[in-house]
This record gives sequence, C-alpha cells and structure tokens, in this order.
Amino acid sequence: MEAQKQVRREFKFPPYLLLLLPAVTFMLLMYAYPFITSFTRSLIGPDGSITFANYVKTWDLYLKDIVFTFGVTVFSTAITGALAVLLAVYLRFRRGLIPTILSGLYKIPIFIPFVVVAQMMNSFLAPHGLLNIALAKLGLIDIDQPLQLFNFSGLSFGFIWKMVPFSVLIIHGGFQMIDDSYIEAARSAGARLFKIITRILIPMSKSSIMVALVLVYSQIVGTFTLPYMLIGGKSPTTITVDIAHRVNYFRDFGVANSLGVFSYFLVFFTAIYYLRSSVKKMAEAKPVEER
Repeated sequence: MEAQKQVRREFKFPPYLLLLLPAVTFMLLMYAYPFITSFTRSLIGPDGSITFANYVKTWDLYLKDIVFTFGVTVFSTAITGALAVLLAVYLRFRRGLIPTILSGLYKIPIFIPFVVVAQMMNSFLAPHGLLNIALAKLGLIDIDQPLQLFNFSGLSFGFIWKMVPFSVLIIHGGFQMIDDSYIEAARSAGARLFKIITRILIPMSKSSIMVALVLVYSQIVGTFTLPYMLIGGKSPTTITVDIAHRVNYFRDFGVANSLGVFSYFLVFFTAIYYLRSSVKKMAEAKPVEER
C-alpha cells in the first residue's frame, strides 16, 4: 500500500497536455463534430429510416470522382513537396540579389484567394489562353488544336502553383534552423551538395516537410473554388463539386453527407499523423526540470 501511495505521489500530470487543450478542442469542434454529424445524416434515408442507400448511390455515381480527387490530391502534393524542397534548398544556400528578389516574389501566391487563382488559371490555361498562344508562337503546338487543360493536368497545375509557396515557407524555415556547423562538417568530409541535402537537410527537417505536405494534402481535398471554376460539371471532378451539385440542384443531403464522409476518410490518416507529431513536439519541448 505504501508503495502504491508513493507512486501516486510521484505521478505528475504532464504540463504540455494543457498546452494541447486549445488545439484538441479546436479539432473536436471543427473536425470531429462535423464528421459525426455528416456520418449520422448520411445514414438517414428520404423516409427518415436508417439505411446505407446513400452510400450505395454514392458508390455507383461518384466512385470515379472519388478516385479522381484522391489522384489529383496525391499527385499535386507530391509535386508540390518536391518543388518546395528544391526551392527551399536554393534559398538556403544562395546569397545575392536574385535569391533576395525570389524570396519576396514566391510568397505572393500565399495571399491570393483561390477564387482569384481560379480566374487566373481560366485565362492562362484556356484553349486560346496565354499558355496555348505562347506555345503556338514558339511553334510547339497548332493554335487550331490547342492543349485541353481544364482537366486533371490543369487542376494539378493550379494547385501546385498555389501551394508551393506555402510549402516553401514551412520547409525553408526548417532548413534555416539547421546549424551551419553540420553543413560545414559534411563539406569538410567531402560531401557534395546532393549528399548534404539527402543526409542532413531533409532528415533533420523531416517533421517540417511532413507537416507541410499534410497541410497541403488536406487543403487540396477540401478546396471547392478551383475545381468548380476549372472543371465545373464535367466528369470526372472533385468531391467538393459533387457535394455542391447534390445540395444545390437535387437537395439530396443524404448523398451529400455520404460524400462528405468519403472526403473525411481521405484526410483521416494525415490528420492522425499531424496530431501525433504535435503531441511529440509538445513532449520534446518540456522543460528539462519536468522530465
């Protein structure tokens, strides 16, 4: 009994858990509650009974769109991550006028809303838009047979253009936190730039890179404006556009909620990773005397 009392006396509630309370509360209100509500309403049929008919209808009508959404999201996130790492490496090692100008210019798309990005992409990627006209001037395409980019390719291009600066901001911040002594030691040992990137920068900034990718992935899944203005009602399209169509044109909230549940599942694992990484960072940031 005395040993048990001693263990209880020595147990201390981790103070970093209190710091997590606002974030956990936000996640419960903004994600858990809407998910539970969507899941509950997706099981309600037109007559008020409990049924899986909404999921059957969603699977039959929108399976192609679900796969399309997942494909665009994964592809855009992967290309965004690769380009962001390359640009962050350039900004980390280069000094001078060009990197300084570039470090200011690349942040501009962060502050441009998606509705403005969508309008820009409409003008840039149109059959007779700026891109096709420029390629025709260079003799690369026939302007009478322009590239059709209001599809997977154009949508991915729009997402990448918008999300790369956001990712660079996070990843470059992680690279900047790495002490120059590690890089100088690697150079003294004969390591080339590729080795420095793959053995020092990326491993030591893994958490920053993964957080950037998780945020990009989640934001792409939930974006409505860009796919709606680029693809519209054409098939395949993204889940967010399908949800808007089911609500606005059919008033079918059951199928709309079941599509919402599918979108939640698309980001479920990334949300779990983000929460785990947040808890790990909080634990590592504990004061030494609390350990």
